[in-house]
Amino acid sequence: MIFLITSFSYSQTISKQVIGTAGKTQSNSNLKVNWSVGEPVVGLMTAGGNQLGNGYYPALDLQALSVEDNVLDVQLRVYPNPTSQSLYVTHPNMSSFGITILDLNGKQLYSGNINKDEPLDVSNYTQGMYLVSVENKETNKKNTYKVIKK
Repeated sequence: MIFLITSFSYSQTISKQVIGTAGKTQSNSNLKVNWSVGEPVVGLMTAGGNQLGNGYYPALDLQALSVEDNVLDVQLRVYPNPTSQSLYVTHPNMSSFGITILDLNGKQLYSGNINKDEPLDVSNYTQGMYLVSVENKETNKKNTYKVIKK
């Protein structure tokens, strides 16, 4: 009777342990990160509500945080490309756009708002390629275009 009571009252716990060739634990006041090298990649296993580890550390169930599409409708046009004097932005339904022009080093050359079919003067820019980001002010979605200044 004592044997049965002690065997049913004792239960196992599943500890998360890894035997790996390399690894480290780093933590601060909010987070703790454990990593190891050389472990096989296998799926998460559970049994009876317990998380099982097959020699690896299955600490997180990874999920996509967002699948939002940040691309404006393809009807948006930035023209002419290549250009030497002016740059235009047009869309059938939108009338105002936020626009940012960067050189290939990431230096911001222009940032502001323009209206549909309003020319943006780029004649004082040197010849080369520029990144033009156009933003829909209502939805905050952006498209980036490569524009050549000749």
